[in-house]
This record gives sequence, C-alpha cells and structure tokens, in this order.
Amino acid sequence: MEEVIVQHPDFHIHKFYAYTGPNYYLDRQAMVFNLYLDPDGAGVEFYKNQVLEKFPELENDFPTRLVELFAKVLSVVFKMDMNLFVRRYDISRDGEEWVIALEHLDDYLAKEAIYFVSDWFVAMTQANDEFDFTGEFERLQEIFNSTIFGGPTIYSLIEGGIKRKINVHYLYEENQFQWGYGKKQIRGRSTIFHIDGIKDTEFTSYKDMVGEFLEMCNFPTPSGKNCFEEEEIVAEALKLGFPVVVKPVAGHKGQGVTTGIESEEEVKKAFNNIIKAAENEGVAFEGALVQQQIYGYDHRILTIGGKYAAALKRIPAYVMGDGTSTIAELIEIENSREIRIDNARSPLAKIVLDDDMKDFLTLQEKTAETVPAAGEEVVLRRVANISAGGVSINVTNDIHPDNIRMVENIAKFLQVTVLGIDVLAADIAKPWTEGNFGIIEINAGPGVFMHLAPAEGGTVDIPGKIMEHLFGKFEGFDRIPIITGNKLTDKLITKINNKFRQYKENAELGSLRETGVYFNEHFFTNNERHDENCKILLRNPKLDCAIINHTRNDIHDYGMWHQGSDVVILEHANFAERVQKRDLLPGGILIEIRDVEVSDIETIANLKREIAQLKRQLNSEEITEMPSEELSQEEPAAETEKETKTILTLTVNDDELERITINDGDNLDELIFEVLKPYLKEILFKYDYYLKLQNKPENLSIDNQFVK
Repeated sequence: MEEVIVQHPDFHIHKFYAYTGPNYYLDRQAMVFNLYLDPDGAGVEFYKNQVLEKFPELENDFPTRLVELFAKVLSVVFKMDMNLFVRRYDISRDGEEWVIALEHLDDYLAKEAIYFVSDWFVAMTQANDEFDFTGEFERLQEIFNSTIFGGPTIYSLIEGGIKRKINVHYLYEENQFQWGYGKKQIRGRSTIFHIDGIKDTEFTSYKDMVGEFLEMCNFPTPSGKNCFEEEEIVAEALKLGFPVVVKPVAGHKGQGVTTGIESEEEVKKAFNNIIKAAENEGVAFEGALVQQQIYGYDHRILTIGGKYAAALKRIPAYVMGDGTSTIAELIEIENSREIRIDNARSPLAKIVLDDDMKDFLTLQEKTAETVPAAGEEVVLRRVANISAGGVSINVTNDIHPDNIRMVENIAKFLQVTVLGIDVLAADIAKPWTEGNFGIIEINAGPGVFMHLAPAEGGTVDIPGKIMEHLFGKFEGFDRIPIITGNKLTDKLITKINNKFRQYKENAELGSLRETGVYFNEHFFTNNERHDENCKILLRNPKLDCAIINHTRNDIHDYGMWHQGSDVVILEHANFAERVQKRDLLPGGILIEIRDVEVSDIETIANLKREIAQLKRQLNSEEITEMPSEELSQEEPAAETEKETKTILTLTVNDDELERITINDGDNLDELIFEVLKPYLKEILFKYDYYLKLQNKPENLSIDNQFVK
C-alpha cells in the first residue's frame, strides 16, 4: 500500500494556540500557528509591489524570505493602523511547516487577522482582484473596537503600563485588568481601581448629593433639585428661573443633558426623555436634576491622587458652512476627517445626527437640510463632551493657581485615584472667586485619552502620570520576588519559606507545586490549566513572594503567565524548561544542575586516585603507578565515551560565583538551599525600594498600601 502524502495548499494555516503569557516561543502573550508554504511557490519579489502599496513602512527593511514577509505583514496588521503596542514575533520550523508566534492582545481578533493575511496572499498569488483588502481590514478594526481593549481610555492605560515595563493582564472572570503582581497589584477597568473607595466612587455619580456637598463647602455650583414628578420639576424650574438645565441625576458622558431650557414645555420634554432613556436601558429612574444655567466654556479638570494633573477646554461639536452643503452633508464631511476615525487612538468621536441634535437645531430655526452660509459656524450640541463629538483643547498650563487649589481641596475629600471635575468658566485663567465660574459635576473614572491626544494644544501623558502615581518611577515596583524551577520539591519550597519567615514573620508566601496552588504551606486549589494556577497565585493581593514549578508540559501546553523570574533553579532541564533562563531578570540568580564532560586533566587525576586506591587495597607490588607523562600522552580508545560529572553552579549576570561537584548520595535540596540561603533576605525585600528611601514620592502611599 502506497503512503498517502497530504499536500496542503500554499499559505495553509492551522494548529492555532493562544498563550496568556510567556511561552516557549516568546517572552509574552502570543498567538502561535503553523504555516505551510509551497517550496515551489512564488518568492518575496512576486509580492513586493503589492505589499509595499499597502504597507510602505516595510520598504527599508524588506524581508528576503517569504515566511518572514508573512510574519512582518502580520505584525503590522496586528497594530490595526492605530500603532497598537504589539511588537514581537518569532519564526521556527515544525517539519515541513513554519511556526509563527506573534505578540497579540485579543485571541479572536488575532485569528481573524491571520486568516485575513493568508487570504490576501492567496489572492495575490491567484491574481484575484476581487479580494476586498480595505473592507476586510476595516472589519478587523471594528472587531478591535468591540473588544475590551478597544476603549480609548483603557487601552491607553494598558499601553502606559507596558511602556514602563509594568506587567498587565486581563482577568477574564472579573472583566478587569491587573497591573503588577501579588501585594503590588492594582486591579481595575478604565480609571476606577480596586483601591478607590466604593462609597466615594458611588457618591460622585449622584449629582444632587455632589451639589449639596459643594454648597456646604461654599464652592461655586448651580442651585438645583432632584425631581421625580413632572409637576415637581416644572415648579422647581419656575422657582429657579429660566434658563435651566435638566439632566439625569446618575448620568455620565453628557447623556440625557438638556441645556438652555427656556420654557415649561422644554422642561417636560427633557424630563420625559430621561424617563424613557432609563426604560430603554432597563435601569431604574433615579430622578432628574434641574439646575440653574451657568454660561461659560466647558472645562474638564483632572486630579490624580489628589493632585492637579491636567485641564482641557471642550467646545460643542460644530460645522462650518460652505454655502452649498447641508448641515447633514457638512457633518458627513467632518466625520470623514482622520481625526474623527473614532477608534482607540483617535482624538475625536464621530458626530451623530440624533433627536437631541435635531431639537437643538430647531431652537436655532434650522434643520439637518439647512444650507449654512459660507463661513457660518453652526453649533450642533448643547453639551461639549468629547464622546458627543466635542472638540478638545489642552489648557493645562493656563489654569489659575487658585483654581488648582480649589480642585485639590475637593479631591482630598474623596478616596478616588483619578477624579474629573467639570466646570463652566468664562476664563479658566482667572480665579474662581471672581465669578463666571461653576462646578457642574464630579466624575470618578473619567476618560483620559482626550488629554493624551487633544484636538488642539500639546499632549499630557495622563496614563503615564497614573502609572507613576500607582507604581512610582522605579522600574520593577509592580513586582514581587518570583522563584521558578523545573523540579522544585515540596521539601525545598518549605525550607525556603521557613527562611523567609525568619526575616518577615507574617509574610504571605505562595507556591505552585505538582499538586496545585499553596498559600503559607496549605493547599488552596488545583486547576487543569497551568496558566490559571499561576494567575490565581499572583492574583493574591497580599502575596509577598511566589515559588513556581514550570515543567516542559506546563510550558508547551499553557505557558507561564507571568513575565520574568528573580531566581531560576533548573535540574537537568530540557529544551522547553530552559526558556526560564531566557526570562531571568537582570541581576537574577541562576542555579543550574547539569552534567558536564570531565576534562582530560580531571580524567588523569581520577585514574591516578583509582590506581592508588587499588594498590592500597591489594597491597600488591605488581600494581604500579604509571608516570603522569605517559598518562597525559595516552589517547583514549575511539569507542570510549567521554566521562561526565554532575555539577551545581550559581550564576549572576553570566558570572559564575559558585561551582559544586555533586557526588552520589548528595542531597540536592540541601545543596540548592545552602547556595541560595545567603541571598534569600535580599530576594524577599528586593522590590520594596521605598523602604530604603528617606524621601518617598509625595503621592505614593507605600506604607499603607504595600508594607504590612
């Protein structure tokens, strides 16, 4: 019977595997797959012109191998034309196929992108002009926008961490992210973090209570009342006097806000719209707030850790007439600008022609079909929120010191990491005490990308400021010590933990052993997936140190989840387990037990010792010692295998500091522990930098947050 050979088509992709962290192929999260390329197929030159037409940035370093071209194109596609912070890839062989590993963010998006590139290369090979490259690529961008990473604020915080080498992981079960490990971790989504006060965060969402608090502090804020009945809100509006503002008491992003109301009918309409919106969203109606109208430019003032960080001036969405286009057409033209792509990296959102906009145009005696005169500015919204199409202008350096002091005084009353304070002011450069200044609302979890990429003015790296507030400026402050190995026994782990407790009696110590996750020497749980066990271990918010076993199967099947190790202990490691050496952090300790060939000099010395021993045992004059000169000249037989011995080495920064020959009967756990013991105190406190500093960063509460 003849052997059947399965011939894959050119650019065939299969065997997908997604790793949640470092793995055999890359030192970070990766999507791995197999690629078959027809050895008799076209070369890179065949695809060069078409590839460069789409990706001209590849021209200066155009690959010479087709597999590398495929991988490079993929790495560019993975950036989604948004310069996403995914950079690395690896290429290796698997028989007749290639294995490509690429750093990625979302599993589904990565697979779709790989299929897209494969289909494109097939289409180029077959001269298929019907392949819709632009349409398919835009579909990928839509997929990215719909993922957890697609929000401008959350992605900018993820990137802010990655750029500072802060470890970031998505916790699927909790639908939030984790920056850092163990006791150093910060968890959250958007700019709300687990260290924020729950009641304070909740408090900022109730605009009526916030207003009462501001009034109690004698800060400028419009008078108003939360109402639940139509008659009640009309009566309150008449009491305040027109114009008034009506908005949901628990709203956000300017949704449901109606400003410039001049009549009872408008009050009723705004009130009923809020009730209808609550019904449509399936949430309880918590009241509608009616307030005095304050005039001035809309500003967002941001504090981080209670300190002023940035200020942004926001202008409602508008279009400029050209004398021929309708307002609807002008909106379409404005939305086509690159600055309004409306993705995770675009400064401005799309302008949406909805009922609120139509109502506002009606007040101006206009409709969507009105043709404004050339040079006529048409304001489209009552509110200036960026999410509603507003335009952002950075005014961080223009704000008056008294206004900075005011927002910092407000922030000190709330245990909230990032606070957005919205004010209306005729001129933010003048002190609030001079009038024309009112605090509209306070927001926990404000968006921050608009500060990073305003439409006008210089950028303010708010994600970076947040990361530095949470983790300081020292690289590695997000870490706890991590010890890894391939054959760490329960006995060795216990000995190390006992020594740690001599230095810190109440230390929280975790380990991942063959039988599962342990905390303080007690079994906690065991999942089928190795990366899940690693995640559980390092998710413990009290953990001081982690010890983790990574075997060949663990690494191949699931990866290691965490990035980097401070100590790596390898005992006769195989090729997969040796990737732990790759991930050893600078200044880390490598303890390795391996077999080495015995040198000729050592062999001669051993022979001389054996002869001497035999001579003593037999006490025979016939056994004589061969002169060392003759021994050194004697060549071993060709079939004789090289003699080996087992050694233990301790290495730091490629400098071998200790070498021990292991003899039969030696206790490996004892040997490993003894060479590691002098370093254990330093290892335990390795990342507690600020314990050693007299001058800690002003805004970093290290003692309360990390040192227990």
